[in-house]
Amino acid sequence: MNSVEEIEDQIVRASDGFFEDEDIREHLHVTIAIAGDFYHFLVQHGERPAAEDIDEIMGIIRSGIDHFFLLAHFCKILDIGSYPRSLERCLHWDFSSLRETFLAGFARFAAARELGASDALPSLFALAHLELVFLAQHFPSAIFEE
Repeated sequence: MNSVEEIEDQIVRASDGFFEDEDIREHLHVTIAIAGDFYHFLVQHGERPAAEDIDEIMGIIRSGIDHFFLLAHFCKILDIGSYPRSLERCLHWDFSSLRETFLAGFARFAAARELGASDALPSLFALAHLELVFLAQHFPSAIFEE
């Protein structure tokens, strides 16, 4: 599995200079880094993370929300294909399903040898989507359970 830095470098190399702008590059970096942090949280804490651990990862996800949205807005000008429809928009995801879907999606995303923007960005946005679902699921309960 590629590291966060390797993933970022592959996307940047394949983007024909799009990520040369410092701000856009930062949005990409933060979005990938938080996906990596969330992946490690899910691996490390398993099916029943403690409320304090949930609260900590919620803070990390919250810190990136502006980056997620700004990256998406900047990327509207790229031809990145369609957003993955495999993520059904639903009112309830149980933690196990969300965890399984994110872990599998991140593993595919991080293992790719050639990450062009048209392949990588829809996958990255799908991962950010799952992070936001997780955030919505656990607010405010993780805060009050500490």
